[in-house]
Amino acid sequence: MNSLSNAQYSQVFPLKTAINLTANFDKVHADISIHNPNNKPATGFYFDSKAFRNRIFKTHSNLSHMLSTGYFLAEKFNDLAEADRRLKHADTVLKRGNPVFGYINLSCSDDELCEISDQKARYCELEISKLGYTFRTFKLLRGYINSFDIQEPELVSPYCTHIAADSLTGILNRFADPIFWRRKLRKIQAFTIEQLARDLRLVHKKASAYVSQPTIQNRRERKRKSAEIMSDLFVVPNDANPFDEFETLQSIIERSHTSGKQQAAELMVRIRGFEELADMHGHRGEFYTLSAPSRFHAVHHTGRPNNKYDGSTPQDAQEYFNGIWKRARALFSKQNLRPYGFRVVEPHHDGCPHWHMLLFMEKGDAIQVRAIMKKLCTEDTPTEFRTSSTRFKAITINKSKGSAAGYIAKYITKAVTGDSIDKVICSQAGEMKILPADAAERASTWASTFDIRRFQQIGGPSVTLWRELRRLGQGDTGKCEVANAMNTTLDTVSKYALEKVRQAADSSDWKAFCLAMGGVQVKRKDQTLRIHYQLPDIVDRITGEISRSETKSPYFATKYGDQPANRILGVAWDAVVVITRRGTTQILTEKDIKAQRKIMCGVSEQIQGWHDDGRLFAPSDEDMQFLEACALEDYQNMCLFMDYEALAGNISSDEVASLDLCH
Repeated sequence: MNSLSNAQYSQVFPLKTAINLTANFDKVHADISIHNPNNKPATGFYFDSKAFRNRIFKTHSNLSHMLSTGYFLAEKFNDLAEADRRLKHADTVLKRGNPVFGYINLSCSDDELCEISDQKARYCELEISKLGYTFRTFKLLRGYINSFDIQEPELVSPYCTHIAADSLTGILNRFADPIFWRRKLRKIQAFTIEQLARDLRLVHKKASAYVSQPTIQNRRERKRKSAEIMSDLFVVPNDANPFDEFETLQSIIERSHTSGKQQAAELMVRIRGFEELADMHGHRGEFYTLSAPSRFHAVHHTGRPNNKYDGSTPQDAQEYFNGIWKRARALFSKQNLRPYGFRVVEPHHDGCPHWHMLLFMEKGDAIQVRAIMKKLCTEDTPTEFRTSSTRFKAITINKSKGSAAGYIAKYITKAVTGDSIDKVICSQAGEMKILPADAAERASTWASTFDIRRFQQIGGPSVTLWRELRRLGQGDTGKCEVANAMNTTLDTVSKYALEKVRQAADSSDWKAFCLAMGGVQVKRKDQTLRIHYQLPDIVDRITGEISRSETKSPYFATKYGDQPANRILGVAWDAVVVITRRGTTQILTEKDIKAQRKIMCGVSEQIQGWHDDGRLFAPSDEDMQFLEACALEDYQNMCLFMDYEALAGNISSDEVASLDLCH
C-alpha cells in the first residue's frame, strides 16, 4: 500500500503533524511574559513551552496544522518567546464569549457549529417564552448575542418613545432561530480563521495565495453540500401543472447573473458599452491602479514577514481605499468633473486588496482627475516609497495598442472564471504558480470571507433596472406590457421611450441603454425609468394582492413576523408601471412533486368513474334557467339561498324531501 504524502498526512492527522513539527524546539525558556498582564518577564521562573503549545494544539485540533506552521515560522524569523505569544493570541481570538454566557470554540467543524447554533437558539427561545416579547427580553438577549461578537439587527423605532412591535417581534424570533445563529457564526468563524492565518504569515504566493488552505477547503465543502441540496429542489409556479418538467434551483443559480460566466459576460458587455459611448463622445480613457501602504501587508513578495504590518484586515484596507474615493468624488464634484467607468478589487498574493479603475472622461478633464487621484493616494506615509507609482499608477489608454475593455478584461476574468489566462501574475509578487481557475476560486472565496465588493460601476444608469427589463422576455413576446395605475392612456412618445429602453436591455446593448436612459452622465433622478417597489396600504390593481402595510398583510411579512425590505415589482415611468415580476413560486423536492402527481392521478381516476356512471354531465340550458329562477337573493345578509318549495314543486322525484328549517 502506498504511503501518504506530507500534505495528505497533515489532513488526516493534523494534531500529530502539529506536535511532530514543533517537537524539536526547546522544552522550557525563561520568558513567561505572555501570561504576565504587565508584560514583564519573571526571572527565575521557567515556562514549559512544549506543554503549553500541545495543549492549544489539542484544543484547536482542526486547525492544529495551521497553528503549528505559524508557530514554526514565528520561531524561525523571531524567537521562541514570540512564537508562544502568537500562539497565545491565536488561542484567544479563536474563542468567543465570556465567563457568564460561556465560550464558543471557532476552530470546531461545521457540524459542531450547527449543534452550537441549535443550543444558542434554544436558550433564546426559552427566555422569550418565559419573559415574553418585551423590550426587557430584547435587552437581555442582545447582551447574550453581543457576547459572541454578533451584532443584533437594527430595531425600528418610528416614534420617539415607542418601539415598533413588529420589529421587536421579528428580532426576538431571529434570536430563537438556529439558521440565524448558524449564518452569523459561520461568518465570524471564516473571518477569524482567515485573518489569523494572515497574522501568522501563512497567506502568500509561496504558501497559500490569496486565502489560507483551511478557508478554501471549508468553502469547497460548503459549496458541495449546497449543490447537493439545490439539485434536489425544484422551482414550481403556484399555478403550474405538476406533470410539467421543472428546473432545479441549482440550474437557476448557475445561469443567474451571479454565476461565474454570466457575471463575467455581463461585466464585459457593460464595459464595452461604456467604451463605445466614450468613442462616440470623444472621451478619453484612463486606467488607474491603487495600492495600499505597507502596514496593510503581512508579508513581502519574497514570503518573509513584513515588520511594518500592524494587523490590519483586508476590510481595513478596503475602507482606506473607500475613503480615498469618497474624497476624490467630492473634489470631482467641486470642479465639475464627471468620470464614469468601472472599479475592480482584487487581492495581492498576501490577501491585501488593491484597486483597478477604468475611467472615461472628457479629454480636458484627464489631467485634473489624475492629479487628484495621485495626491490622495500618496498622502499616507509618503516616506516609505521612492516613486508615486508604488501607490498610484496611471496609464492612458492607447486605442492603437488595444481597446479599453482589453485593459480590464484580464482582471475580471482572473477574478471570476480564470478562462483564457495562461498564467497568474500579482502586481506585487510577480508570477504565481497556481492555475488560473484556482486563482479565480481563491479570489471569490477571499471576497466572500471579508465581505468585499469586487466590481462596481461608476456612473451610468442603474444595472438593477437593466436586469429587470431583461426579465420581460425576448423579441416580440417581450414587448412592454404596460399597466397604468392611474388608468390613463399612454401617448405615442411614452410608448416609444419605454420600448426603446426595453429593447436595448433585451439586445444586451449597454450603449443604447445608456442613451435611452438619458445619457451616461445623467443623474439618477433624471433618468427615463426607475425601479418600482410595491406600495403600502393599497390593493395592487395588477396582481390583486394586498401590498405590505401596517395591517399585517399575510402576503408581505417575513417568516419572523416583521415587515420585509422593499420588494421590486417592476420599473416605472411617472405613473406608468411595467410589471417584471408576476406570480409566485414554491420550492419543492422531487418527493413533493411525485406526491402531487399521485394526488392528481387519483382525482383524475375519480372523475373518470363519475363520467362512467353518468354522474358527470352538465345540466341543459333549460335546467340552468330553472335553477337560477329558484335562487333568491338576501340583501340584508348579502347571500343567496334556494327556494326549496318551488324546487320541490317542479321536480317529480322521491329523492326530494321537504326542508324543515328548524331541524
